[in-house]
Amino acid sequence: MTSCIVRPFTVFRSVYSRTLIGDDVDQLAPNNRTLSIVVPLYNEEETLAYTHQRLARLCLSEKLSDICKIEIIYVDDGSEDSSPEILKAIINSNTPALEARHIRFSRNFGHSAAVFAGLEFAKGDVIAIIDADLQDPPELIPLMYEQLCKGADVIYGQRITRESETPIKRLTAWLFYRVLALLTGVNIPKDTGDFRIMVREVAEAVLSCKEHEPFLRGLVAWVGYRQRAFQYTREGRKYGTTKYPFKKMFRFAALALVSFSSLPLRLALYTGALGLILSLVFFLWAIFERVHGQTVPGWASLFVAFTFGHSMTLMLVGIVGIYIGRLHTETQGRPRYIVRRSRG
Repeated sequence: MTSCIVRPFTVFRSVYSRTLIGDDVDQLAPNNRTLSIVVPLYNEEETLAYTHQRLARLCLSEKLSDICKIEIIYVDDGSEDSSPEILKAIINSNTPALEARHIRFSRNFGHSAAVFAGLEFAKGDVIAIIDADLQDPPELIPLMYEQLCKGADVIYGQRITRESETPIKRLTAWLFYRVLALLTGVNIPKDTGDFRIMVREVAEAVLSCKEHEPFLRGLVAWVGYRQRAFQYTREGRKYGTTKYPFKKMFRFAALALVSFSSLPLRLALYTGALGLILSLVFFLWAIFERVHGQTVPGWASLFVAFTFGHSMTLMLVGIVGIYIGRLHTETQGRPRYIVRRSRG
């Protein structure tokens, strides 16, 4: 009988190599598999109890009857509401059939840090990631697990519609994935979030990437392996409000771009070269007109061109600054997160 323990991960192993689910899972004895469900959260007091109720009902149902043990890992990203107290009550209601664990950060370190903490603390052969807001239905996890067992290493949720979101949010999301595909060399699936299920080997591959501010869905795509889409309709929030305002979304988009593309830096070079050529052409034209006794008109247009050029310069300096800031953060050597308390 093949062991449940995954072979040690090697960074350079082929994406076509044997993995637990792809080749080994069918050889495992029934009821000998373990599943970890990672739930990152921040200020979710309105929905947390209902979230656990749905997850617990799912875990104890026959849909996952071939899983010998299921653990739910709640990663509290420094919540400032009553979420920690609710999680404490959830942990106290643990049963042998269902174990819930609570990882609490010392402050808000961000969603990506919470997901990475969940991956690091997970004990399962298979790991699922789902947000606590229930916009991604937990009831889809057994269906995704079923697809995983058919010969994949990662099953990622791909949203068919986003009808619950505002037109601006849908437009920015549409632009984000298309621009990201255009500027990066990594085939990051469009219209996906962090809702996915993967084998431990993939999780270990992702954890081997040491970025301080990781872009998870990009890293999962980058490590390779056999990945398939699971299309679904994303639901609206039942309780609470979004924890991703426009400012956070903009920062998230910038992080994704600088993590997987140097094109913005090359764009600065190309723009500067184009501006230099145009300036030289205009300069030669002005000299030609002056030699022939003509006064070059259009001081207003010159002012506009001057202002535009300086604005472009400042913008491009800002792009370079983002890259330098990222390098500065990476070289500081600080941990991605600090755990204040761990229960369960």
